[in-house]
Amino acid sequence: MSARLWYMNADFEMELAIPPTGKYFCSPIVEKINHRLAPNLLWLASPGDALLLEKPWSSDTIKLAQKQQVDLIALDCKTKHPNKVFTPWGWTTSVIRLGSKLEAIVNAPSLELITRINSKLFSFQLEQEWGIAMSKAGIAASFGELNELVMQGCPHPEDKWVIKSPMGVAARERVLGRGPNLVGASAVWVERRFELGEQLIFQPWLKVIREYGITIYVLPNGKVEVFGISDLQTNGAGTGTGYLLGRTIPSQRLVELEEIAKRVGKRLFDEGYTGPAGVDALEHIKGLHPLLEINARYTMGFVAIAVERALAISEPTFWQAKN
Repeated sequence: MSARLWYMNADFEMELAIPPTGKYFCSPIVEKINHRLAPNLLWLASPGDALLLEKPWSSDTIKLAQKQQVDLIALDCKTKHPNKVFTPWGWTTSVIRLGSKLEAIVNAPSLELITRINSKLFSFQLEQEWGIAMSKAGIAASFGELNELVMQGCPHPEDKWVIKSPMGVAARERVLGRGPNLVGASAVWVERRFELGEQLIFQPWLKVIREYGITIYVLPNGKVEVFGISDLQTNGAGTGTGYLLGRTIPSQRLVELEEIAKRVGKRLFDEGYTGPAGVDALEHIKGLHPLLEINARYTMGFVAIAVERALAISEPTFWQAKN
């Protein structure tokens, strides 16, 4: 297998959310985030691979690259890489352009496909099709439709809910609320989204016991390989704080998680996708919600699993991605 040329574009969803007629601009703040997160890709790299990374490089990054036997390549380097497979965090127009500029091997899928299968609308439609959708959850295309979902799904003042944009990630592009009334800042946010022509997803809030990120590879022959299952830790608002490495999963739960991930992987293949993907599931006080969302790209769960294996962690240990 050819060596890889890795590249971090953690703003993947932000770029996908731009309409086809629009132009994406990566802000300096986002560029800094990508620079901070990029060294995490070294845990996924193999000897002979390379990582594209804007200078300066920290001493820790240099040491880890040397340990992994991975070359660090300055982002403004003029060298071409015709023998390396360009491997971004996720496929977008800008990374395809970058890979082509570097003359690397670019095996990019259709961006229409990537946008569609990474949308939360796609995963929600699968939930409905497979009969595993969350009770009283729904999709709305107008304020009136959404308000009706909120009233029906959370009729009591203490009932918590979440409203999500289709391309949100890492607890961004969403609003939280309580009770049957959609008012205030939440109402303003959803109105703006509807003005942009978005559909929004409403879900009653579940009391979390444990969150799972099943990481898979969908191979060109249609086989779905489970890379591992990450143990995401979140705060009370559902924002990720890190990962718990080394904690075992009960055997029956493991079977359920791998089954749903392979089912998702098969569907992704049928849709025309091959490559890495993450399938999120959530265990709550009433059971397991097996399909929370799909990320057809690399995820930080891949990194967490790679770290757990590289460091041979067997006891529960909290870990945060380098950022």
